[in-house]
Amino acid sequence: MSIDTAVIMAAGLGSRISEYSHNAPKGFIPVAGQPIVERSIEILADRGIRRIVIGTGYMASEYEALSSRIRHVQIDCIANSDFANSGSLETLLLCTRDLGCDFLSLESDLLYDAAMIDRVLGCPFPNVVLASGHTGSGDEVYIQTDDRSHLVNLSKDRGSLARIDAELVGICKLERSVPLALDAWLSRNGHKRPVGFHYEEGLVGIARSLPLHVEKTELTWTEIDTLDHLARANAVIWPRIVSASGEPA
Repeated sequence: MSIDTAVIMAAGLGSRISEYSHNAPKGFIPVAGQPIVERSIEILADRGIRRIVIGTGYMASEYEALSSRIRHVQIDCIANSDFANSGSLETLLLCTRDLGCDFLSLESDLLYDAAMIDRVLGCPFPNVVLASGHTGSGDEVYIQTDDRSHLVNLSKDRGSLARIDAELVGICKLERSVPLALDAWLSRNGHKRPVGFHYEEGLVGIARSLPLHVEKTELTWTEIDTLDHLARANAVIWPRIVSASGEPA
């Protein structure tokens, strides 16, 4: 399927890296002199994404200003006004309920090899959850799949999974039907709003009725949630990306 729309979830407080987030949202953390969310926008635009919806919350005005500065791709900001009391599933649904198209979803705090987007877009399955092997990041979300590489469960608690097959990256390709499936899952479980849920829990919730293919890659990436993550991003991850992809250092 041809995809020209992406959603970036960027509402979070970034409380674990307050040294940066007290001045700007987490997506504005710089690596190699560039905010990581701007790098994501460039990667997406280079691959035919023409509309990017950013789910904002904390310091939303920073993303509004970013959207006015960038002209080569349409950027729409949708605010989660209750971001401080809700999880990322609320942000994802606010951004996608009215999209009416298939889309990519990304977390705002990722530094990754651009070829990961190619991998997801090129995957033949309609719903794809990108995963990796062991990263040793210290904040892993572990994935359990079935023997067909369909998502079964995921958790930060290794002991809650029957087996560990991969780690969640934070990049997905999803059909236009996914928001409806998420709303139906919430309704079946008696929730009018997904206040306490993160999007990962929503994916597990719909996985029994809507197969979600887990695509595993060994390409380099990291989430930046803490100062330790940022130090590793600068010292280890970015040099690996430059070495593998030829991006300017």
